[in-house]
Amino acid sequence: MPLSEVVLIVMGLLTIAMLVAGFCRNLPVPYTVFLVILGLFLGWMARAYPEMQGLLEFQLTPELVLFLFLPALIFESAFNLNARQLVKDIAPVLTLAIPALLISTALIGTGLWLILDINLGLALLFGALISSTDPVAVIALFKELGAPERLTILVEGESLLNDATAIVVFNIILGLVISGAFAWTDAGLAVFTFIKVFIGGILVGALIGFVISELLHRLFTGQSAFMIMSIVVAYSSFVIAEHLLHVSGVMAVVASAITLGVLWVSRISQAATHVVRETWEVIALVSNSLLFLLVGLSVDLTGLLARVDIITVAIILVLLSRAATIYSLVPATVKLFSLPQISMGERHIMWWGGLKGGLAIAIVLYVPADLPGRDLLLNLTLGTVLFSLLINAPTIRPLIKKLGIDRLTDEEMSELKQGLQEAGDKASEILKLFYSNGLISRGTEQLIRRKTGKVFATDTPAIAKEQGIRHLYITALRTEFNQLKYLHEIGLLQHYTYLDIRNNLQRDRERILAGEGPGQSTDSRSSSLFSRLENTLLKRMREHDWAAWLLARYQNVRLSQNLERNIAGVMICAEVLTILDKHFEIDSEERKQVAAIYRDRLARRKARLSRIAEDFPEFYSRFETYLFTRVALAAAEHYAGEEHHEGAIGAKAHVHIERAIHKAMSGLPPITNPAPRLAASDLLGTIPLLQGLSESLLNLLANLAKPVTFLQGDVIIGEGEHGDALYIITHGVVSVLRNGNLVAELRDGDFFGEMALLGDQVRTATVKAKISSTLLRLRRRDVMKFADNEPELKSRLEDAGRNRQA
Repeated sequence: MPLSEVVLIVMGLLTIAMLVAGFCRNLPVPYTVFLVILGLFLGWMARAYPEMQGLLEFQLTPELVLFLFLPALIFESAFNLNARQLVKDIAPVLTLAIPALLISTALIGTGLWLILDINLGLALLFGALISSTDPVAVIALFKELGAPERLTILVEGESLLNDATAIVVFNIILGLVISGAFAWTDAGLAVFTFIKVFIGGILVGALIGFVISELLHRLFTGQSAFMIMSIVVAYSSFVIAEHLLHVSGVMAVVASAITLGVLWVSRISQAATHVVRETWEVIALVSNSLLFLLVGLSVDLTGLLARVDIITVAIILVLLSRAATIYSLVPATVKLFSLPQISMGERHIMWWGGLKGGLAIAIVLYVPADLPGRDLLLNLTLGTVLFSLLINAPTIRPLIKKLGIDRLTDEEMSELKQGLQEAGDKASEILKLFYSNGLISRGTEQLIRRKTGKVFATDTPAIAKEQGIRHLYITALRTEFNQLKYLHEIGLLQHYTYLDIRNNLQRDRERILAGEGPGQSTDSRSSSLFSRLENTLLKRMREHDWAAWLLARYQNVRLSQNLERNIAGVMICAEVLTILDKHFEIDSEERKQVAAIYRDRLARRKARLSRIAEDFPEFYSRFETYLFTRVALAAAEHYAGEEHHEGAIGAKAHVHIERAIHKAMSGLPPITNPAPRLAASDLLGTIPLLQGLSESLLNLLANLAKPVTFLQGDVIIGEGEHGDALYIITHGVVSVLRNGNLVAELRDGDFFGEMALLGDQVRTATVKAKISSTLLRLRRRDVMKFADNEPELKSRLEDAGRNRQA
C-alpha cells in the first residue's frame, strides 16, 4: 500500500476516534470499548465489501504494539503516577504483579490442561499472556468518578509491573515449549533469569532517567527540549533494555518515567509541567485510539463464534484465577506488612477491573507460526480480550456506584463546600465589577446574583469543629506546597533541599488525613530519607583524613541549605497565615488555633536565622547577598523570557538581557567557610601537649588545621569509633556523652580528642553539636610532619606516649 494511502487511513481512523470520544461523553459505555465495537464493525465491513479491504492491512503486529504503542502508554502512565503512594503500596502492587501473576498462570494453564486436554506447555503460555492487565478504560472511569487515589494506584501500579512479568514469564515458558524438554534444573535457571531481567530493567531505566534529567538541568534546556527528550527516553529505554541488554524493557520505561517525574518535573515551572503532562496525555490518547481500533479490526467474529465453547471455559478460568489471587493475596499482604486496609468493595473492583488488552494480543502473535496449537492460542486470547472489553469494562461504572466507592468522604464534602463558596464569591466579584463600570443595572446584577446563588448553594451539613480544623490544616498544607514550588522556581531553594521539604510536607498531609491533630506536626527531619542518607554520609566522612576537605566543603553546603530552609520557612508560614485570615466560613477560634501553630513555626524559624546571623555574621552577610542577588536576577530572567514569549520584547533585546543576567550571575563571589573568631595559633597554644612551643611552629601547625562547621545535632565524633584528630572549638557549644548520658558541655576555646595525636585512638565518648559550631581539626599526620625536625615536639609526643602506656 502506498505511503500516502497509509497516512490517509491513519488520519481517518484518528478522526473517527475523536468523533467517538465526543459522542461517548453522554454514554455510559467507556470510550475505548466503543472503539473496539467500531473496529469490529469496520472489520466486518472490510471483509464484506472489496472496496474496503485496504483496512484489513491494518492489523495488530507484535512489533507495532511493543515498539510503538507500549512504550508511550507505559511511560505516560508511570510519569503521571504518584510515586510516593506507589512506594507506600509497593508490597500489594508487587504481590499482584509477580506472585499473583505466577499463580494465575499456573491455575489457568492447569485448568485448561485438565478440562480441555490441551498441551500443558501451550496452556501455560496462554495463562502467562492473559494474566497481565490493561485497565485503560477503568482508570479513565476512576478519574471521571473520583475513585480513591489508593485504588487507582493499586490497579494502575499492578498493570505497569505485571506487563513486565507477563512478558518475561511468557518468554521463559515459550523457550521451554520450543525446546521440548524440561528438567528441574531449568526451574532454578528460570527464577534467576526472571530476577535478572526484572531488576536489570529497573536499573537501566533509572540510570537513563537520572542521566537525562541531570543533563537537561545542567544545560539549562527549556520545556521543548524536555518534551523531546522524554519521548527519546520512553522509546530508547525500552529498546536499549529489551534488545541490547536483554532485560525488561517495560520495567526500564517505568523506572525512567518515575525518575524523570521525581527529579526533573520538580525543577520546572507549574505551567511547563502542565504542558508536558498534557502533551503526554495526547500521545497516550492517540496510541490508545489506534490500538483499540486495531484490536477490533484484528478480530474475526466468525472464527471466534466457532470456538465459543472453549473460549467460555478460558474466560471462566481467567475470572476464577483472578478472584483467587485478589481475595487471598491482597488481604494477606496487607496483614503481613501492617498496611492500611483495602476494603472488600475495592477488592471487587480490582477483580472485575482486571481488563485484558492489546499487550495480550501482541504477545500471542509472537508465538512462532509453525508451533502446534498457535491458532487455538490466538482464538482464546482474542475471545478473552473481547469479553473483558465488552462485558467487564461497561459494567465497572454501575459496580462502583453500587459499592458506593464514588461517595464523597468527609474531607471531600468540606472541599466541596469550600469550593462552591469560593466559586460563588468569584462570580459575585465579577458581577460587582460589571455593575461598578456601568455595564449592567442594579436590578440585573441582583437577578443574576440570585440565579448564580442557586448554582453554588449547597445543602452539605455545617463543618464540625474537628473537621473544620482538619480542613483548615489541609488548606494550609496546600498553600505550603504551592509556596514551596514558587520559591523553588525563583531559585531560592536548591533542588534537593526542595525535595526534602516537600517530602516532609507529604508526610504531614498523610498524618492529618489519618486523623492525627495538626499540633503533632514537627520540624524534625529524623525520619526523612534525605536526612538518613545525610547522616550516613557524615558518619562515613567525619573521622577519615582523606575526606577532611570534602567534609569541610559539604558542611558549608549544609549550612547554606539550612539557611535556605529557614528563609523558605519564614516565607511559607507568612503566606499560610495570610490565607487562613480569608477563611471566614470557619469559626474564628478554630482559625486562631491553626494560625497559632504557624505563628510558632514562624517565630522558631526567625530565631534560627537570627542565631546563625549572630554566630556567623560575615558568613551570613555574604550568604544573604549571594542568595537574594541570585533570586533577583533569576526573577528578572524569568520575566524577560515571558515578555519575549508574549512578543513584548524582540529576540535581539532578549538575547542581550539574558547575556547581561548570566554575566552578573557568573560574577557572584563564592560563599567561603565561616572564619574562626579566634586565631588558630592562639588556640593551639592552649593545648597542654603543644603549650610552650615556639610561635613559628604553632603558626605552621595552625596553617594545617582545617575549619569545619557542624550543624545542630550533628555527631562530631562517635563513642567506640577510631580517630586520629584533635578538635578545637572556635565558636559554638558541643555536648559530650558517654553511654548516652551527658557528662560535659564544651564552648569556645575548649578542645577534645588530643590523645588521638599519639596514634589511632578509640573514642571514649560521643561529641554532638548543641548549636551550629565551627571547629578546627588538626590531624596526627600533620603534626608528625614536623616532629622529626622539631626535637621539642617529638620529645613531648614520645613522653605522652610512654605515660599513656604506663
